Amino acid sequence: MWLALRTFRRTPAITAVALGSIAITVGATAVVFTAVKTVLLDPLPYDRPGELVQFRTDYARVGASQADWVMLPDMQDVMRRNHSFESIGTYHYALFNLTGVGNAPPEALYGLAVSANMFPTLGVKPMLGRNVLPEETQFGRDHEMILSYGLWTRRLNADPKVVGRSVEVNGHACTIIGVMPPGFDFPMRLATTVRTPSQHMDFWTPDGMDPAKITRESPAFGAVGRLRPGISQTQAEQDVLAISGALEREYPRTNEGRSLHLISLRNRTFGFARTGLPLLLAAALMFLLIGCANVANLLLARTFARRREIAVRMALGAGRSRIARQLVSESLLLGLAGGIAGYAFTVLAWKVLPSVSPMSIPRLATARPDWTVFAFTLALSAINALIFGLAPALGSARGDPALALRESGSRGSIGGASNRLRSVLVIGEVGVAVALVIIGGLLTGSFVKLIRTNPGFDSDRVLASIIIAAGDQYKAPASHGVLFRRIVDSVRALPGVESVATVDALPFSGENNGGTIRTDLSAPEQQAEIDRVSADYLQTMGVQLLQGRWLRDDDLAPDRDTAIVNDVAATRLWPGQDALGKRFCLCWDVNAPIWKRVVGVVQTMRHSALDEPVAAAVYFASDALEHAQFLVVRTTRSSDELAKSVRMAVGSVDPKQPVFLSASMSRLIGDTIADRRFIMTLLAITGSLALLLAAAGVYGVISYATSLRTQEIGVRMALGATPRNVQLLIFRHGMLLASAGVLIGLGSALAAIRIFSLASADTGLIVLAVALVSLTSAVACFIPARRATRIDPMLALRQD
Repeated sequence: MWLALRTFRRTPAITAVALGSIAITVGATAVVFTAVKTVLLDPLPYDRPGELVQFRTDYARVGASQADWVMLPDMQDVMRRNHSFESIGTYHYALFNLTGVGNAPPEALYGLAVSANMFPTLGVKPMLGRNVLPEETQFGRDHEMILSYGLWTRRLNADPKVVGRSVEVNGHACTIIGVMPPGFDFPMRLATTVRTPSQHMDFWTPDGMDPAKITRESPAFGAVGRLRPGISQTQAEQDVLAISGALEREYPRTNEGRSLHLISLRNRTFGFARTGLPLLLAAALMFLLIGCANVANLLLARTFARRREIAVRMALGAGRSRIARQLVSESLLLGLAGGIAGYAFTVLAWKVLPSVSPMSIPRLATARPDWTVFAFTLALSAINALIFGLAPALGSARGDPALALRESGSRGSIGGASNRLRSVLVIGEVGVAVALVIIGGLLTGSFVKLIRTNPGFDSDRVLASIIIAAGDQYKAPASHGVLFRRIVDSVRALPGVESVATVDALPFSGENNGGTIRTDLSAPEQQAEIDRVSADYLQTMGVQLLQGRWLRDDDLAPDRDTAIVNDVAATRLWPGQDALGKRFCLCWDVNAPIWKRVVGVVQTMRHSALDEPVAAAVYFASDALEHAQFLVVRTTRSSDELAKSVRMAVGSVDPKQPVFLSASMSRLIGDTIADRRFIMTLLAITGSLALLLAAAGVYGVISYATSLRTQEIGVRMALGATPRNVQLLIFRHGMLLASAGVLIGLGSALAAIRIFSLASADTGLIVLAVALVSLTSAVACFIPARRATRIDPMLALRQD
């Protein structure tokens, strides 16, 4: 070890560069591994999570893809008929307006209404108190709540005697029956991509559904099942499909084309992160390979410079194995030091990353580098140390000491072999960099196209607020409508407000009112988004009117049949015809269709995501205020400033009425792609660093090779070679290596894209990526080539 430390001290520049390269590459890999471990590898906070599956619905007759919801009667039939599940729990999302905790302001909480067997299905128990009882899920008796650990500590000061305490929720008393442990969260991936006030569920309450409102058409629930011992997911899927087929035969009017499917709860939870994070880890490992090659080149150069020292030691009796062990131990020491520095880099990085982590990647914000990450970092550093130290060690051990002692200071017997190895390493570096830049460029290009997608409305200067009417006094539709009319009037009076409107399901909020429409009861159904909107909603959103007129205030009357459709609905319902004046029905309930008349056609708005296929949509105003949940405001003021004013305006109408969330439409759209933006940003950073590191490798090898050819260059110039000839000689050598790497990297990237379907092959982006790497390599070759032209032939010829 002491000999290794003395060696490092004699070559501080090489040691510093090698340490820095190891720290950056190993640290970057450890940063990504921390995310992968926390999100994907750590077990879910449930008992035997591998046995848990999520139920999904495929509504084939209207072209709907599988979604994480089921009809409650279907699930009740599955519970009675299945042979595959130990237990099944159901749930749906809920909002509580908490107003009765001391002098604290009212707060809107995001939570879950669950069946009595939801927590037993998950295999979890409250840290304090008890689970929901079956009798508490009966209609009218759902006045209990279980708190999340975060809500318990934030609003109730972690009071250990909180069980049995009554708080005011939605205008009535609610009893706290339990507190969940700190690591528990369900569901870990929310139904909405919007950044809610809390990134976790705040509460769980008994699901007291009104039996009169339960039909085969509604409502939609989430459902999780635990497989029986010995039953596979495939067997359970067949069981569920058989039950779906039986239900379709028994209830053809409601269940035709509707089937149930299963997905493991783990796969459902992680969504895009399942593919995005492993891809990012693969990119980080490729980046690590470039760093490994750079360090190997540095050590090869240093070992070649020490060939006389090694030859003397071997002549004095040191065995080849001892020389090899010494060089490997030096590499290990260097690698471990770099690994510790890389772990420190990881710790610092994860002090910043949680603040920018998207909510849509579960658990990412809680990621921290622990002892597992530290062990991974050290192991990775040791493996890399062996890899980049093995070649110099073997080369030196095989060298002829007598030949090394006779050679000049600029050439040696191992020079040819080591030069070939360095050339191979450079080719590999460039190849990996090309693959990273191409794949990263294509993925980034696809992402840029996504964020440039027109959502169908003008998102600038539009603030959206979620307001869930609190209290029993607003349960009646008429009183609910009065509340929202007063809120609209209060907000409209604020300075800088141009227009105000309401809607029951705002685009990019996670809420949707999916249904079906048809021109008559015998025509094929078309799936559509069906929204109740106030008269000014479409204008406030900045939607383009293509035909007809806007909705008016008199369209708010309950008996009005007016509606506006988007151009997709108009084309699908009446292809080749003018939609204005046409009648169609909303088929929420096949027994009571609601007929509407088209008075306008608007441009299509995307509702759930920028990359979703365009879908039909219907907007009507009758009873809109009675069903309103979202307030949209077009303003000339900043969103943050107006959000405060909106909260004050709502408070002036009802001091106990909280605003759940206020955010600009631009931010809501951004939240839907936050996970991809986060991963693409890290991938772009990794690709950029890989390109720079590869360029540094090319520069280092060409510079070193040029230094070894000093006498040769001196002879060439003495015999009449011009500086341009010398420059082209050195430049051509470097670009040959780089070109070989570019070709290998291009082939590897195209193969990976085809095999793993990573991205669409955009020829323009591929050419740009190859050109970027080639240009960077050319610059890295040009600098030492230019320097070679300044060599003095006389001085070069005098060298040993």
